Amino acid sequence: MSKGKNPSSEPQEIEPWGVNVPYIYLAMIFWVIGIYSIVRYNVVQHGYFMMLGAYSLYAGMVQRLFFPAKKYIALHLTTLTLLAIPIHYSQALAFVVLTITEIWSLYDLKTYGYKLTKLPLNLLVLISVPLSAVAWGLYGIYSYWILVPPLLSYLLGVNIGVYSATLGSKMYHGVKQIPLIILVLLTFFIHLVLPITLIVYLGYILIKRYRKTFNLSAFLTLMVSIILPLTSIYLGDLLHAFTLGVILSYFSSCITYSTSGYNYSKEWIIPILLVPTFYLRFINFLFPLTILFGLIAVVYFIYLNFDSLGWLAIKYGMSKKYLEPYFKGKGITK
Repeated sequence: MSKGKNPSSEPQEIEPWGVNVPYIYLAMIFWVIGIYSIVRYNVVQHGYFMMLGAYSLYAGMVQRLFFPAKKYIALHLTTLTLLAIPIHYSQALAFVVLTITEIWSLYDLKTYGYKLTKLPLNLLVLISVPLSAVAWGLYGIYSYWILVPPLLSYLLGVNIGVYSATLGSKMYHGVKQIPLIILVLLTFFIHLVLPITLIVYLGYILIKRYRKTFNLSAFLTLMVSIILPLTSIYLGDLLHAFTLGVILSYFSSCITYSTSGYNYSKEWIIPILLVPTFYLRFINFLFPLTILFGLIAVVYFIYLNFDSLGWLAIKYGMSKKYLEPYFKGKGITK
């Protein structure tokens, strides 16, 4: 360090941990309760717990990808604890805490000398956190649709990076995301804007590509996320088309790609499984198969990411597969 330089202005080494792992377990617990609820024909409880699971998954991943440092661990654990309480006011408070974490991390970037106006900020992701706090705070007044925009905002924002890496699409940041942000917010007021938003998003992904490349898992995820909501305009049940075609397919894609990339080439099976999970619900005597296909998709997701869900992943913030060469080189047995 040069003499007289302010230490706080220098970037410090970020020591991450697997903040997303306990959130994934929490999401699975909520989803098990949600699936049990539909078996008991408790539709209201089913929808509520499935949304709790989706938001738990989202909270864990946004922290892992954007502010995973151990210096924020107190806020990480506070958010986790609040999310585990299945009351919508607790969910709102959890995302208030998460918003504080986000602001703190952005402030840290500034203190390290970065100009936020010069950084390629993913606004879709950044606004999704405070939007979640507002949505859960208003949930008692409005329907499930109040919970759609924050999740949609995050999933579109984070998967821009996945599609850039896998399909060669151009990265869009900052003000270039504003048209998508407007459409995302409109989905609450006009539900049919949802499939329109996804079509516009397809344009973002495919119109400008900096390199010609193809990935089956990414392509099928993109197609299923558009086809299910579009066909639901005729069939009905747009909300389930969103939860299966967008939430589950996009989370599976971005989580597998970012934590267990070595298995991403096998991930294409999940969007395929989600197709009968959605369409068979419209045939009464085949409805039980929708639960079966959905369970197979979730179990297969766990299989793909199994090495990213253990103690080593929590401790070091990455899959056991990535850590094995390091431990082997050090002569350490784990």
